[in-house]
Amino acid sequence: MKLTVALLIVAGMFKLSQATVPGLKERLLPTVSKRSTTPTKQCTSDNEAESFYNETNPTVIWICKGKVWTPFEMSPSIGKTKDVSAASCKQIIDALPTDECPAKSGVYWIQFMQIYCDMTTDGGGWTLVWQHTYMKYRTLNANMFYYSNYSQPCVKDASHQEWCNVPNKTRFNPTEQMIVAYHKGTIIYAYKGYFNRNIDYHWTGGILLDAKRVIDQCIHQNGIPPQPSIHHTGIFGLTFDKLTPYIFHVDCDTYHQGSTLTSPRECRWYNCHLPSYISSRPTATDMTMAILVR
Repeated sequence: MKLTVALLIVAGMFKLSQATVPGLKERLLPTVSKRSTTPTKQCTSDNEAESFYNETNPTVIWICKGKVWTPFEMSPSIGKTKDVSAASCKQIIDALPTDECPAKSGVYWIQFMQIYCDMTTDGGGWTLVWQHTYMKYRTLNANMFYYSNYSQPCVKDASHQEWCNVPNKTRFNPTEQMIVAYHKGTIIYAYKGYFNRNIDYHWTGGILLDAKRVIDQCIHQNGIPPQPSIHHTGIFGLTFDKLTPYIFHVDCDTYHQGSTLTSPRECRWYNCHLPSYISSRPTATDMTMAILVR
């Protein structure tokens, strides 16, 4: 059954993460395609203002308001302004006309906030939700953990932002998760897997489920996916190794840390070893890790 909707969305009507955000401008919506079915997830007061889209018709975005999913027809400028925020970076990729140039990596408006989107790696459409540049801080804190509920906007790429975190990562309705290691903005290795829902509340959320290689330029441990490093060698939610799958306390590839969050010790690229065409130093040099979802 076709549905024609005319709605006035007033600024400040929606709430997202307990903060008031502006709504969409008044617009008369065209008939919504039959292919764009109502989201199966229940719309409640707990997920007010959460947005969703159906890949079969990505130009329609559904927003949870007043316990009802309401459809909006998006313009070609989706993600470019707050008024036409996308549900995720992937929606921007999917909504592009086939004859349009590919989307560029950069900052877009996603769910009424600005977030960096990787639009090139593995087909693009990746939303940056966590990033950390190692050996940049004398003292670390729990806000930096990838499962923290602390918000530090992810608005820059690996070359220009030392750390960031987007809480409530499930809000983007992702099915995939990717861990990427950068050296001065260049991807050294990237692995993806199914989205791990633990990422919003526990260090095990950094484990890639059914990990697959996207890129790997490491000299050592090539083909071994990154995973959280804990116990005496690491920090829950912050450190990774790249050595023995599903053994989480034997080595490191980022920080080497004892029982405190002070004075992190050098461990960058120790499992990987950078190739000479990337760096004259195989270890102990610039390193940034990031988590993206799609």
